[in-house]
Amino acid sequence: MKKIILLTTLLISLLFGCSKTGEEYFSEAANLYKNKKYDEAILLYKKACEKENLKGCMFLAEIYKKGKVVPADNNTADSYYKKSFILADKYCINNNQNACKTLSFLYENGFGVDKDLDKADNAALKACNLGDGTACFYLARVNADNITKFIDLSDKACQNNMAYACLVLGNTYITGFNESMAVMQKDIEKGISYIKKACEINNEICANLADIYISGDDIAQDYETAVTFYETALKYYETLCDEKNNDSPACRSIDIIKSKYSFDNKTIY
Repeated sequence: MKKIILLTTLLISLLFGCSKTGEEYFSEAANLYKNKKYDEAILLYKKACEKENLKGCMFLAEIYKKGKVVPADNNTADSYYKKSFILADKYCINNNQNACKTLSFLYENGFGVDKDLDKADNAALKACNLGDGTACFYLARVNADNITKFIDLSDKACQNNMAYACLVLGNTYITGFNESMAVMQKDIEKGISYIKKACEINNEICANLADIYISGDDIAQDYETAVTFYETALKYYETLCDEKNNDSPACRSIDIIKSKYSFDNKTIY
């Protein structure tokens, strides 16, 4: 009896044990691609797509469209975009925020489906309501002429931890207008609070906050507070600055901060 159970277990393992999910294939493909094993990676991306993994299908559509790693092939790209659209629509109906965001992108650009900006906005709004900050900020910029909608949607993006949205909204409150020159009443205190949140989410932005405290244009100059935020930004960039590539954006940002602030004598220039 034990032998029969053992053989049955072995048979099930052989039949089903090697079956992987689309997400597992995608993860393996991504690791291979990162290590420049492109041929192996593409095979696994295709398996992921066959398993209805939306990210795998979108990846294939993009590389065939742009000619990355494989020769550009618009027909193949379009076929993967069409499959991506079917999956994005299916998963968005089931409240998958990433699928809704992808669906918005496909409708906006007419990839795999006829271009439809209204449907793109509707899909983005659903993604936003499901907690996708990028989708919220996309809609904020689409509605930038309407300052009320711009503020509401930018705030949603910020509350969903999109640092850049917090920064933009903060600057809007400080200057009294947004990128489309839509006017609103200034609120310096609220503007600073949004930029502080941006700094908390992404320490890179702390340098922007330090500049505000240095300038004294909108609030009283506060060198001690500025130093604190410059140091926070500096620590962030130091983790990204490779000594072998000291001309990288992170290394250049360190030089810019040090040009304003001497860490030896705590002096700001």
